[in-house]
Amino acid sequence: MAVPVTETVLGGVRMADGIVVPFAGPGAGAGDLTWGQEKVWTLMRQAGNSLSMGGAVPVTDGRTIRDLASELGFFMSRYASMRARIHQGTDGTLTQEVSGSGQAVLGIVDVADGDDPGPAARRLADQWEATPFDHAREWPIRMAAVRARGLVTHVVVTISHVATDGGGIAVMLEELSRRDPVTGQPKNPEPAMGPLELAALQRTPAGRRHSEASLRHWEGLLRSAGPLRFGPRTDRGEPRYRRAIFESRALHLASKAVAARTGGPASTVLLAGYAVAVARLTGITPALIQVVVSNRFRPGLAEISHPLSVNGLLMVDVAEASFDEVVNRTQRALALCSKYAYYDPTRLDELRARINRERGEVIELSCLFNDRRLGSDAKPTGPLPPRQELEAARGESVLSWGQPFPTYLDKLMVQVGAAMDTVELEVHVDTHHVSVDQVRALMVDFESLLVTAAFDPDLPTGVR
Repeated sequence: MAVPVTETVLGGVRMADGIVVPFAGPGAGAGDLTWGQEKVWTLMRQAGNSLSMGGAVPVTDGRTIRDLASELGFFMSRYASMRARIHQGTDGTLTQEVSGSGQAVLGIVDVADGDDPGPAARRLADQWEATPFDHAREWPIRMAAVRARGLVTHVVVTISHVATDGGGIAVMLEELSRRDPVTGQPKNPEPAMGPLELAALQRTPAGRRHSEASLRHWEGLLRSAGPLRFGPRTDRGEPRYRRAIFESRALHLASKAVAARTGGPASTVLLAGYAVAVARLTGITPALIQVVVSNRFRPGLAEISHPLSVNGLLMVDVAEASFDEVVNRTQRALALCSKYAYYDPTRLDELRARINRERGEVIELSCLFNDRRLGSDAKPTGPLPPRQELEAARGESVLSWGQPFPTYLDKLMVQVGAAMDTVELEVHVDTHHVSVDQVRALMVDFESLLVTAAFDPDLPTGVR
C-alpha cells in the first residue's frame, strides 16, 4: 500500500511531497552483469554520465497520483532490472544485486497557482538527466508527478541506461498498457528472463560459443578494413561536440518508394543511403558502419527489459554500383551484422586491441547508425508519389542545431527517430573531424540521393 511522505530527495532534487511505493518480484540474488549491461557500463564510465532515458510527458487522460504510484509499483515488481543495484569491487569487478522486495518513492512537485507546469516538468527532467545515478544505492528509475491545482499535469521519468534500452522501454510500456484494468495484473503472468538469469546463460559453454562465432566475424571485417573513416583532426574551436536534427518528409516518401521496389524495409534503404552519402563525403569505401542491433529477435529475449542493444559491424561496398544494388548488398550485410551482434564486450575489446597491435594502426570504428523506430523493419507498400510532390517536399526539410554535448565518444552517428509522416535524423558529431558544413552537405546529399533513386532504379552511386 502506497504511503505519503514529506521531504524526499530523488536524483539530488528535494521535493516537499512523495509517495512510498512498496514492491516485490522474482529474480532476487547477486551475480554478474549481462553483456549488454557491461557494454553500457563501459560507455557510461567513458561519457561520465548514466546515459539516461526518459523525459517529461503531459498527462491528459486524468491519471492521478494513485495511478502513477501503481505504475511505478508495476515497473519495480515486474522487471528485475529496475530492482538491481550495481557494486564495483576494489579490483574493478562488477556485481549486480537484485532485491526481491523493497520500497521506491514517487516524487510529487506542486506548481504554484497561475504558474505553467510545463517548464517545471522539463526542468526536473533536465536536472535528472544531468545527475548521474548512484547505482550502488539508488534504484535505476526515478519517477515524479507534477501537479497544478491538485491535478496531475505531467509525469517525469528517468531510467539509467544500465537498466534498460529503447527496446526495453517499449516492452515495459506495452505490458503496462495491457494490464488487467481491474486488478492491474499483467496479461502474461510470468515475467521475462531477468538480468541474473541472462548473465548466467551467457556464461554457459553455448553462450561462449555464440560469442566466439561473433568475434570471428568481427575479426574478418577488421582485418580487411582500411584504418580510417574520416580525415585527420582539425581544431574548429568550441563547441566541439554537436547535435543536429534533420527533418525530411522527402526522405520518408523516397525511402518507402525504394523499399517497395526493392522488397526490403525502409530502414535498410536509409542505411544504404547513409553508407553512400558518407562514402561520397569522405571518399572512403567500402563503408564500415557500426549498427545498433536490438537483439530482441533472438529466441527467449523478445520481452526482456534490461539492455540488449549492442553494436554490430556492417561492411558494404558502395562503389561502381546502382543504388538498388547497394540496397541489396546492405540487406545481405545487415543480416550478418545482426546475426553476429551478440558477444562478450570485454572479449571484443581485447580482440580489437590485438588486431590494432598486429596491424600497427588503429582501425577506426567511429561511424554509427541507429534506427530507433519501432516496426522500422516492416516492408512498406503503396504507390510511388509523383516526382513533383517529392521535389516539393525537399523544400520543407529543416536542419536545426540543438544543445551541444560536453563530450562525445565517436565522430559521426545518425539516429532515426520516430516521427509522423517524416524522417527525423538526429546527428551526433565531433566537429573536429566532421565540420558543421559537412554535416549540412551530408544531409542534403542523403536526401537528394534517395529522392532521385525513388524514380531511377539504375541510379549510379557515383562512388569509385
